[in-house]
Amino acid sequence: MPSLRCVPISSGKFPKLLDSDWVAPNATVIGDVNLGEGASLWHGVVVRGDTASISIGKNSIVQDLAHIGSNAAQAGDKVVIGENVHVGTNANLDVCTLDNFAFVGMNATVHRGGKVESFGVLSAGAVLGADEVVPAGQIFVGSPAHYLRDLTQEEKHLMAEHKLEMQQLSQIYSEETEKNFREIIDSIDDRIKYKYQDPQDKFVDHLGEAGFPTTHEDMEYIEHRIYHDYVGTVDTDMKDYKHAEGDGPNRTWTPYE
Repeated sequence: MPSLRCVPISSGKFPKLLDSDWVAPNATVIGDVNLGEGASLWHGVVVRGDTASISIGKNSIVQDLAHIGSNAAQAGDKVVIGENVHVGTNANLDVCTLDNFAFVGMNATVHRGGKVESFGVLSAGAVLGADEVVPAGQIFVGSPAHYLRDLTQEEKHLMAEHKLEMQQLSQIYSEETEKNFREIIDSIDDRIKYKYQDPQDKFVDHLGEAGFPTTHEDMEYIEHRIYHDYVGTVDTDMKDYKHAEGDGPNRTWTPYE
């Protein structure tokens, strides 16, 4: 969804956001900004494409109040953010490079020329100095940022799960922010109706969502199916020991599925 603060600076330099999952209505996106498929810019994010060319890759997430742009605004400045990158809340990125799967924590700062390699982690509040690098698979902490330890395989999985949760949440936000006034009123009515709904009706609704039969038509189908399994397919060659010899046909019942 296009931001309400989406500002072109010329006919050739304007935000390209249509492939993204979600751009918050109060995010500010200016100038030469390219947002990849599945990427998202969250509440209050500022992306200054008027000071540098900014590329944000596929499925990358830039969380609330983060600031991305060149502090010096020199010719040729570029901010390159790869795919599946996480930029935390209130992070500040100058001209830098974040490789695929890089992680920048909340309140972290990356100065000019800084680089976070694949699966490198700049922890919360850390400050990466000019032209410094967070190597792949390592965690840097502090101000100035310094090596703490290597990233474990379990932590890599946790990072992937967290990013997936954020992507799903961004899609929910996208659906909500795209609603028109009538849809908003209808959703409010639905919530009020659900709040005061009879508990038994709620239980029936939950059964339906779980795939259990809840309507008369569903029950008829089940009764027909049971009749077919128990009566229509009986084996008359085997005895039904509930009947005496010669007292009607000998039958048996197929076991329930």
